[in-house]
Amino acid sequence: MLRGVHYMCWYGEDWNYHPSMPMKRLQQIQDMVDVGGNVLLWSCLGSGSIGLPYLDREANEEVPPRLRFYGFLNDREFCEECAKRGITAYAVIWKAQVWEFPAEFNDDCSRLLAFNKLRDAGNRGWLGMREMSKGSYPALFKPMDHYFPGGLFNSDGERVEDFLEEFRCQTLDGKPILSAWVMVPEHDHKCYMPCANNPTYMQYIKREVEMMVDAGAGGILIDEPETQLIALIQSGCFCKDCIKGFREYLKSHPCPESEGLDLDSFDYRRFLKAEGYRDDNLLTAPGSVPLIRQFLDFNLMGMERAVAEIAAHAKEYSAARRGKPIPVTANMYDCLPYSALVRKYCDTICGEKDNIKLRQDGAYRFGFAFMQGKEGSFVQDPNEHILRIVEDIKDGRNDAYILLMLEPLAHGFNIAIPYGAWLKNLTKDSFTPDMRVEREMGGWLKEHEYLFTNSFEARTALVYHHRSALELDLERMLRMRPNENVQPFRTFPTFHDLAQSLCDGHVLFNVLFVSEDQPLTPERLEGYHTVILPDACRLSDSEADIVLDWAAVHGRAAVLGEAHPKLEGLRFDDTKPSEMRDWILQGGQPVVAEDVPQVGMSLHKTDKGYALHLVNYNFDDVRRCVEPVPAMSFKLSFQPESVRVHTFPKSDTKAQIEGDVLRLTDIGLYTVVELQL
Repeated sequence: MLRGVHYMCWYGEDWNYHPSMPMKRLQQIQDMVDVGGNVLLWSCLGSGSIGLPYLDREANEEVPPRLRFYGFLNDREFCEECAKRGITAYAVIWKAQVWEFPAEFNDDCSRLLAFNKLRDAGNRGWLGMREMSKGSYPALFKPMDHYFPGGLFNSDGERVEDFLEEFRCQTLDGKPILSAWVMVPEHDHKCYMPCANNPTYMQYIKREVEMMVDAGAGGILIDEPETQLIALIQSGCFCKDCIKGFREYLKSHPCPESEGLDLDSFDYRRFLKAEGYRDDNLLTAPGSVPLIRQFLDFNLMGMERAVAEIAAHAKEYSAARRGKPIPVTANMYDCLPYSALVRKYCDTICGEKDNIKLRQDGAYRFGFAFMQGKEGSFVQDPNEHILRIVEDIKDGRNDAYILLMLEPLAHGFNIAIPYGAWLKNLTKDSFTPDMRVEREMGGWLKEHEYLFTNSFEARTALVYHHRSALELDLERMLRMRPNENVQPFRTFPTFHDLAQSLCDGHVLFNVLFVSEDQPLTPERLEGYHTVILPDACRLSDSEADIVLDWAAVHGRAAVLGEAHPKLEGLRFDDTKPSEMRDWILQGGQPVVAEDVPQVGMSLHKTDKGYALHLVNYNFDDVRRCVEPVPAMSFKLSFQPESVRVHTFPKSDTKAQIEGDVLRLTDIGLYTVVELQL
């Protein structure tokens, strides 16, 4: 079983300082062995966004004896020790970050006396991408020419002297854009957003990848792959390379709005300024800006191209240096529609699970389908629920944490173990579990791994149509306003609301993710008794015909919300969604549960039968613990020969079979009922 770890190792009761994470110790690696953590995400070699000379020292600098005494390692040694133990340590490319930090130096700048955390110890200055590129501190860092012999040149053929000025985004009004979400409150540092449409910045990232590979990184994680889209939400980048790239995009993607324009000399910035547009228009009413949808599509294409280029370079370079390609992943955030465009370039799937709350099995079933059959792990995007769990752990209460970790596994999803994990600077702290609990849970999972097959028994298919979801998401992006509280999955609410409603009603279903790289075929519908298509408004005619042909034979297909015109005859009454559960159950289900809303379930197929996974959400918010559910029964469509109960934490749960009815008593936090046929 893959056990991902959110392995930033930031200190407790201190801020989470991007991009350079704390030095690792041997004991921290042993902790991973003890809990079964085998994929470390956001774990090392992250300081390329300060400058390659700094990354070089992070990887290779000799560790002082005083730190050796406690088992400290440089990042090259850390990667080597992880590899010895079969642990994959992913180096991180902070693709949306270019940093400048305050620093203090002695008189001749031969000693760094303070950095980021100042102490009034010397002469004040700055240390970051600008200073690294200019070679401002030759006694402390190698010159940038060491990494780019002969220099680095931009798309105009000019040698770049100031990397910060070259890389950072420029708005329509010529202002820089800050990646403010990673900046620490009341600190003087600055994180600028670079433009990934700039081929010079892409050269820089590729050199960064080479240094990571040479330092022994187990994998490469591309953070913020959607940099171009993040910039667009903050008024957009109009640097020289965006202007050049958009001009070529319009030539190859003509549209009615571009008719009559001289595309050989077209300058989008000059065009908008001449029409009187400013940054405020892009922030407050982006949908009204001429050619903005085309500009969005250009940046979306740029996002995919950048990930493809970085992944290909990482694999080619590592294969040449090591004899085999290194695995690559990217932060796909919360499985949003645009993230699916970069899945095909990733060996593992990772992201940030947003909007975490007590129960979200519907989201996890969707997430499993999003992962496209690949292994992966998602970290916790912090919110108030996570902050309460952090406080629970300090108080010796672990039920909410255990629920957070085990609930997704019931549905084939994977939430990473937090280990000095990011709290988004919502508080001056980091997130680490009670390691005693984690060791016990890791041992239990390893012992019962055969019951977590991720092969799910279901006779209902819920179709997620990616092209429909993406189109609605892009429309939302153009409607956004500053500080708008956009909830995750609100762009495809019919699908996601229905998924959670079905989970609440104990309906077993599989999500069919339909996209260009996972097309809808008759074979994918085989074996299902019921097919439901929520908001699948951008189905092609051929896809609609596949559904109609299937329904003609099986007769149990339904559309909700927006639909392809050919499928209107399959419409389920949108005014009666509560009746959907009963209608589905009429088509048959392998396990029909008693209506006990506090318990969620899934059914895994095993070599010898089935494993019924039960998650207890009967959480007392005052006492901060899960209360046992007294009893629950299940009607089975099969007759097991034997029944065994496995629980974590240990509970008094008992199971009894009476004919085709399974009865359970005293259901604890997490229960797996092993049903052998």
